[in-house]
Amino acid sequence: MSPASTMADPQSMPTYERLRASIHIHSTYSTGAESLQSIAELAHEHGVDVLVVTDDDLLEVSYGLAPWRRLLRYTESDRSLLGEDTLEEYLEEVRRLDASFEDLIVLDGIESAPYYTWDVDWQARRWTVRGWNRHLLAVGLDDAGAYRALPILGGEGEWLPQDGGSILRMLWPLLGLFYAVRLSRRMHGGRVRLIICVACLIFLVDGALKKFRTPRFTAYENSGVQPYQDWIDAVAAAGGLSYWAHPEAASTIPPRSIAGVAQVRNESQGHAEDLVDTRHYTGFAALYGDTITATEPGREWDQTLISYLRGDRARPAWGMGEIDFHRNEPGGRLHDIQTVLLVDQRTRRGVLEALSRGRGYAVRGGDEALSLRRWRVRTDAGEAVSGQLLASSGESSKVMVTIDKENGLEERVDLRLIRGDTTGRVEVVAQISGNTPFQVEHVEAEGPAVGCYYRLLVRSGTSVLSSNPIFVRGDG
Repeated sequence: MSPASTMADPQSMPTYERLRASIHIHSTYSTGAESLQSIAELAHEHGVDVLVVTDDDLLEVSYGLAPWRRLLRYTESDRSLLGEDTLEEYLEEVRRLDASFEDLIVLDGIESAPYYTWDVDWQARRWTVRGWNRHLLAVGLDDAGAYRALPILGGEGEWLPQDGGSILRMLWPLLGLFYAVRLSRRMHGGRVRLIICVACLIFLVDGALKKFRTPRFTAYENSGVQPYQDWIDAVAAAGGLSYWAHPEAASTIPPRSIAGVAQVRNESQGHAEDLVDTRHYTGFAALYGDTITATEPGREWDQTLISYLRGDRARPAWGMGEIDFHRNEPGGRLHDIQTVLLVDQRTRRGVLEALSRGRGYAVRGGDEALSLRRWRVRTDAGEAVSGQLLASSGESSKVMVTIDKENGLEERVDLRLIRGDTTGRVEVVAQISGNTPFQVEHVEAEGPAVGCYYRLLVRSGTSVLSSNPIFVRGDG
């Protein structure tokens, strides 16, 4: 599947089926309260068409004392797929559910916290872990080996491939032991030789615990955004989709006392800038159960879209709705936040293709959700829907929108039509209010001389909707 936006066919517009997807689901395989079977039954009850389950791959934070980081370390962990060694069982259960529900597509995925760093204040006896809330979702790999190989701290993918250095790292403590036992009898007393032996043995055991490999990155030196980019690239290489989860959510984990002598804290802030600083990911959570500003005009999402228009990015970043489901409760119910997809076939392949190409929109509101019945741009070359690219020879272009409620009730809505272009300008070209069902036709007398895109932000008293962009290629 091509990751970039697809050129709309000027001869015909395919008929797409609308599927309601719930993305970012936790079950009892990690931190969720419901079994996958129960979640699938709940999806059927609420008319959800697609489940993207994303249990945590590894929930583990470790701190090791130098120079024996592996041997002398403290670890906090929670239930997860790699921690409990249930990844293969989890994938089999996903496949079983996908096959057993005729009207429900169940996709595999995981949530990763690839990287974190430690900030240690020895005087205050305070250890602070930073960046733990910078989470990513991988979707559709359908292979335990590929998921295990993703580069995360504490996982198999943490390590660089073994090379000649591995032999040297194993050899020098062995040589030290040989020296202490055989060669240093005349030079050192028994106590010194014992100290050398113990030190070499500790280094040998510490090295053996990591199989004498070199880590890609460590939690003790800040590697910036690179570990996340490595993770994104690994997902892409394995043929999967990747998403930044809750990009503006701060940490909510309270401090913990360790034996009454030290305190471990989690201080992690929002990280919307990662949307701009990383590349090649499929998308991000444009709607979730917290405030988000990255979708506001001119903010981080528009910056990435303009970068794509200018050719500085190989693909656009698509917005999706993220429920982050853990249990069925108000505000976090399975259908409270959804991604509505336009698929050409009701299959796993059709869903993955629609996700990859951005054919859809994010909506929050549950039973009161807004519905984007029509979202198209028309030029002299034809029409396009979300995620598509439409040519224009400079004639007028028309943006067509129809907003309704899923339950058919009337409600007042406020709509903003946002336009960005390759000059870097982002503006709200139409701001209109009305009652559902609500139709808008915005006409621009001249087509763009440069590349541009349109996207929607719609809000009512009970719901919020964010569309993916439609791109128009000008003749300038």
